[in-house]
Amino acid sequence: MIFVLLASLAAFAADGVADILTYEIGPGDLLYVQVVGQPDMTGEARVDGAGSLLVPQARAVGVTGLTLDEARLAITTTLADGYLRNPQVLVDIREFASKKIAVTGGVKTPDGYSLEGGRSRVSDVLMRAGGLMDPAAPRAEIWRDVQGVRQIIRIDLQKLRSGDAVADIELIAGDHLYVPEVDQVYVDGQVAKPGGVAFHDNMTLTEAIAQAGSVTSAARRQGVIITRDGVQIRVNFQRVQTGKDADVALQPKDQIYIPESVF
Repeated sequence: MIFVLLASLAAFAADGVADILTYEIGPGDLLYVQVVGQPDMTGEARVDGAGSLLVPQARAVGVTGLTLDEARLAITTTLADGYLRNPQVLVDIREFASKKIAVTGGVKTPDGYSLEGGRSRVSDVLMRAGGLMDPAAPRAEIWRDVQGVRQIIRIDLQKLRSGDAVADIELIAGDHLYVPEVDQVYVDGQVAKPGGVAFHDNMTLTEAIAQAGSVTSAARRQGVIITRDGVQIRVNFQRVQTGKDADVALQPKDQIYIPESVF
């Protein structure tokens, strides 16, 4: 057990998830307490709302605001007071429930989520939040306060979906994971999948139509209409496809209509 605890401490220090040596225990945290040679006093226990931990066969010990080492000393002192002679106690943390990560924006279940096993990556937390409202969401942000200074860490969700481990950043207690609501453009008319498609910076007409499944054989490509803020922009998409005209840069909420050919 001592080896496991030391390995746990080393892993936390190396990963930078949280400095477990200075981590302050809070209500809801799940601790593992081993009293050497006393299996009836050994096991997992959750810190209650009052900040106390009930040691089996003994009494509750206040641990909120204490580090693991301070909690170990508090439990040792309690057990030495009428329960055991020279108790040897080890304390580990199994669930960091008191330190949560806020998840808001374009997820199905925005809420506060605790660190599981002391560490959670962006992909883990997004899964626990039910996933993205729009599976094609291009980006997310981690808002992290460090010594009173707000840091914003931007995440490329397209890279994350492709399995890029660098994009799957490890979160720490107190982080706020925000997924901006996805802007869309709307494609209607003679395309395979009419409807909204996720907008991204520098998106072009060709990309939007491709995301909508491309034009049908009945499309009149010379007469594509983009409606933007009530103004109609006419585009000969056939000339765009053949490289004779430049592609058209889109803006969020553009409405693209591909008419049907009269022939």
